[in-house]
Amino acid sequence: MMTLFNANQIDRISDLPSNVIDVILGNLRIRDQVRTSILSTKWRYMWTSAPHLYFDDDFYQRFLVLDDPGAVVSKIITDVVMLHNGPIHKFSICIYADFDFKITTEDINLWIPFMSRDVKHLELVTHCVFKDPMPDILFSCKELTYFKCSSFILSIPPNFCGFEKLLELHLVCVEFESSALESLMSGCPFLEKLVIELCGDFEYLDISSPTLKVLLVKLEYDIKSICLKKAKNLVDFTLDANYNSLSGLIKSLPKIKRFSMLRGKKIPLADIIPPTLLTSSFSSLEYLKLDEFNLKERGELLYIVSVLKSAPRLIELTIRQSDNNVDTIQVLDHSEELECSSWGGLKLQTVNIEVEARSQHAMSLIKLILANSPLLKTLTFNYSSEKLGAVMLFRISQDLLLMKRASPRAQVKFLCSTFPPFVW
Repeated sequence: MMTLFNANQIDRISDLPSNVIDVILGNLRIRDQVRTSILSTKWRYMWTSAPHLYFDDDFYQRFLVLDDPGAVVSKIITDVVMLHNGPIHKFSICIYADFDFKITTEDINLWIPFMSRDVKHLELVTHCVFKDPMPDILFSCKELTYFKCSSFILSIPPNFCGFEKLLELHLVCVEFESSALESLMSGCPFLEKLVIELCGDFEYLDISSPTLKVLLVKLEYDIKSICLKKAKNLVDFTLDANYNSLSGLIKSLPKIKRFSMLRGKKIPLADIIPPTLLTSSFSSLEYLKLDEFNLKERGELLYIVSVLKSAPRLIELTIRQSDNNVDTIQVLDHSEELECSSWGGLKLQTVNIEVEARSQHAMSLIKLILANSPLLKTLTFNYSSEKLGAVMLFRISQDLLLMKRASPRAQVKFLCSTFPPFVW
């Protein structure tokens, strides 16, 4: 039975330890933090000492009915920061939607002095395309371990001594002044993760950080080369390239364990990563994902075979071909099959291949993998197009069923949007 709260009962919410209250408030949006003031007298001003302040799309949307919501939001954020009592360890403005809200230099110059000594996690992200120079005061945040910003022009002040504790850096829609990126990187001696997304005004990307482990590069403009030779400890590299000039892009790679690539243009992969780099760079590779890969081209198929031979430790492989212009369904021509018994076993355990049109090369690759992967657990072949009749479905499933398997426990899944899945 529910009983009413009375004065003799213990107010457990108010008696929570301060570190527990900090965790509770730190996981709430700013609007919900302020709402906690009604819980009790003790909680009335508790939100003003919350170590985490988070302003997002949901917060901004509530002011869209106003004539100038951006100015109102900026003032509210300024008021919250100035009313804050205690250290601010995490400060986040993440307004990703297409709202006309700009974080100005004047705003940052007001906010940062109230947190620069304590802030460890700083996000200043908006959709705005208009860019101001990155305020010098941001470089005074010496305790940063995580920094994400967007829509600024990056220039390094002459008195910058570095972010000596920074572990993770995200630059989104940032323009680089000459050698600014190199100067910033050299001032981050312990950086482990770097994300460069849709940034411009640079022709070469030369990453020489010896501590970097994870790198994600999403390109919007043509650049001439990516050189990672000096990033000795890089293990995870993701490249999202959607432009024309990809030939000769990657000049050097360290020994990486995870590699993912998305190509918007139909540029041969061998032109992006020269075959000469495979043996030296992929010998430790464990995970490989290729999105927008063209399995209709035999040259691409042979390149994949070269990759498999150069990656003896590869455990997981994902290949996704997306081609909405393919209307014909190719039949497996056995004269075009790869030789499956001419080389040693692979370490592959999980394989995912997705196509939108049946390809003899895709089937040949599946046959090769099944015949040379004694540790294989699951191979999934996903046919995402609806242009597949019952007869062709039967022929594909029959081909898959009859393929020789090096692994007695390998499970083959054939998925098609118009039919229930087949599993053998």
